[in-house]
Amino acid sequence: MPDRKYKTIVGNISRQESLLNRITNRIRQSLELEEILSTAVLEIRAFLDTDRVKIYRFSPDGSGEVIAEAIEGNALPSLLGLNFPAGDIPEPSREMFIKARQRVIVDVVHQQKTVSNLDCTQTGKNLPTADIRHAIADPCHLEYLSNMGVRSSLAIPILHQRQLWGLLVSHHSQRRTFSEQELQLAQLLVDQISIAIAQSNLLEQARQLAEYEATLNRISSLLHSPLNMAEIHQSVLEETVLALDGSGGRLYIHADSIGQPAQLYTCGEQPEIPWLEEDASWEQLMHSQGSERASNPLLGDVKAWDIAQTIMRAQVGQPSFFASKPLSLPYLYSISNLYQDERFHLLAPTFQATQIRSVLIVALQYHQQCVGYLTVFRHEIETETLWAGRDNLDERNGRPRASFAAWREIKKGQAQTWTQDDVKLAHALGIHIYMSVMQRRVEAMIRHQASHDQLTGLPNRLFLNDRLSLELINAHRQNEVLAVLFLDLDRFKTINDTLGHAMGDQLLQSVTDRLRGCLREGDFIARWGGDEFTLLLPQITSPEDATHIARRILHALSQTFWFEDHEFYVTASIGIALAPYDGEDVETLLKNADTAMYRAKQQGKNNYQLYTSAMNGTALEQLVLENNLRKALEREELILHYQPQLDLNTGEVISMEALIRWQHPELGLVPPSQFIPLAEETGLICPIGEWVLRSACQQNQAWQMAGLPRLRVAVNISGRQFQQKNLVKTITQILEETGLNPEDLEIEITESVAVQDVDFTIAILQQLRDMGIHVAIDDFGTGYSSLSSLKRFPLNTLKIDRSFVRDLASNTCDAAIVRAVVSLGQGLNLQVMAEGVETQEQMMALCKVGCTGVQGYFFSKPLPIDAATLYLRSYQVNLRCHTGH
Repeated sequence: MPDRKYKTIVGNISRQESLLNRITNRIRQSLELEEILSTAVLEIRAFLDTDRVKIYRFSPDGSGEVIAEAIEGNALPSLLGLNFPAGDIPEPSREMFIKARQRVIVDVVHQQKTVSNLDCTQTGKNLPTADIRHAIADPCHLEYLSNMGVRSSLAIPILHQRQLWGLLVSHHSQRRTFSEQELQLAQLLVDQISIAIAQSNLLEQARQLAEYEATLNRISSLLHSPLNMAEIHQSVLEETVLALDGSGGRLYIHADSIGQPAQLYTCGEQPEIPWLEEDASWEQLMHSQGSERASNPLLGDVKAWDIAQTIMRAQVGQPSFFASKPLSLPYLYSISNLYQDERFHLLAPTFQATQIRSVLIVALQYHQQCVGYLTVFRHEIETETLWAGRDNLDERNGRPRASFAAWREIKKGQAQTWTQDDVKLAHALGIHIYMSVMQRRVEAMIRHQASHDQLTGLPNRLFLNDRLSLELINAHRQNEVLAVLFLDLDRFKTINDTLGHAMGDQLLQSVTDRLRGCLREGDFIARWGGDEFTLLLPQITSPEDATHIARRILHALSQTFWFEDHEFYVTASIGIALAPYDGEDVETLLKNADTAMYRAKQQGKNNYQLYTSAMNGTALEQLVLENNLRKALEREELILHYQPQLDLNTGEVISMEALIRWQHPELGLVPPSQFIPLAEETGLICPIGEWVLRSACQQNQAWQMAGLPRLRVAVNISGRQFQQKNLVKTITQILEETGLNPEDLEIEITESVAVQDVDFTIAILQQLRDMGIHVAIDDFGTGYSSLSSLKRFPLNTLKIDRSFVRDLASNTCDAAIVRAVVSLGQGLNLQVMAEGVETQEQMMALCKVGCTGVQGYFFSKPLPIDAATLYLRSYQVNLRCHTGH
């Protein structure tokens, strides 16, 4: 008998240890809390041999839900997924679960309860032995359990970080007592569950942190991407709304002090007021929270130089003044229900027509420096809760409910609260956006100060030169006239010396205002220096347009100036130069306008002068050249030179490019740069281009008939010639007349010509390709073709412009561009040809990046027909790219 009892005890201990090991191993093997809890209730129910074991999870409001359950038989119904109101477990009972880790056993049949306190209620320390007390059970509690069908109940608290996370509850439909060993093991298992909860929380925190960092990295990448600022800010807003589970949002950036207007980006449903952040109610809300904006929206009380240093240090990994004191944006407002928050009552009406219910506002502000606001919205939602029985709403009836049948409660128009994690993420995103905006503003301010005159705010001489260069390019492309006006105030030095520099500065500022008032939209004014101003007037149709502006300026300046009771009269002398007549480059135009201005002074000041002599001289020269060019075809003064194009892989000459020259009987050899633009302008380029095409095809056919190796001849087609409707017909006719195989002809058009009308270009080039003619894009990289357009063009060859080849061996930017073009060509299965190869270093650099098509003076200059023929006969290959073999 003793042996049997001993074996039973040993067996029970072994079973208990096995159960504990299974639960412990499950916690170690699984990272998912739901799986661990499900396993735990199954094992504990089997061990205690009761009808139902459940884990009850508390919500912040004291209510709770059964999140795991194990049931044996049909004695008790399932409660899994049901919610219980906070009143089912009174607050004092919840407090004792925490303070004493109180374990409660209720014997419904005998109306008794046993309470075991594992911790001291005063100190919170573990007791050596449990403080066990027996008492009569509360009648309401007994009735509550009876209505549930329970005759025996065991409740053990599950704690996490000294808070009541939930309860492990065992229910039995019959009277049931629990041994000390069972209770100890159940407590050990609950402790293991607490460990699993801590482990799960750590895992969830790690996941949230990874997601948090990924979101910040995405936002940071967007903020530093090469997109334009509008695209960046819109993308940042959309990513932010997505990360914060919002239904919409707004990003408002204040106007800055250098002329950039306020910017607003939106996504999702919006309030009725478009520029909400500029509404008086919004300002009142921000100011009431201490979020006052500084009078200078660019600098505030944080010095621009300090911010600039911070940004520069951050870029090189050095500590900044934000590093020692972490940057914080204290002005952040989380409004869970905008209709119940007193702060938002003035703005709430503008949201009434929307489903927006919750608002999170981050003021992009540091100290008094506010650059804007980031706002995220959340829609109202519909909530659904499955309750265990319908709670008794009659407070006079304090008895527990009689039924625990599932009851579904649906609430509409509920607000979504902002969690602490939401607020932290929004705060971090706000810091990133704030720093990005400030960095851009500091950079813009530095650029502005470098290119503008501080006294008048006008662009300075450096800016003028850049702007004039661009205007000249535009004027050339659009075939328009550009006027440059050089203005000098008469006798300004006398005013400055007599009344002082302060008065002179005020006069210059007033003069600036009047000059601005005389200009058209699109005109440009700069302060050249001292009392000199320069004006650019684009898109003028005649010299009279420029003289009209000059007269308007002289009239405006003739009006009286008043400063501190002093009356001033100011006049000016203006010189006018016109592009392209008086010069096609910055230096020439400014020099000629300056010369005309001095002529105006010589004429008595207070007048304007056109640079007529230069204009007339240039016009006469152009007229003579045009007349001679018209006769050049008839007199057979035009000739072709040929420059070989080689393949460095094979060493073969693959093509000869035909290049036109003008052998003038008096002027000698006239370069194409002098007469081709004139031919384009007058329309002579079309008959000249047809002559070049026919002559080149004839010459290639002659070479082949003479037994020279078969190769292509490349001919450039001008923009005006390419736009001719009969171009394909003309080429077809020339090929038939000369007998040249279409595969031995290559047509080259420039990138700028190709993109003028993409669909037209594709149609023409496809016809040429269908005939077997090779097609090349010349000067690639200097135009504005997009990749989407380029891949649609039916091409054979990309020709890299010589400007990228010139410094290829020493300029990393040019090398990168060439490498990119070669990769692009290879990806599109196109041959790549580099123009302007003049040195062995350039050739080797091209070999290194995989460009084997070359052309340039290093191999041969453009040759007359006889020299080209001799070249083709005698050329021997010794220029292969070395690959190490």
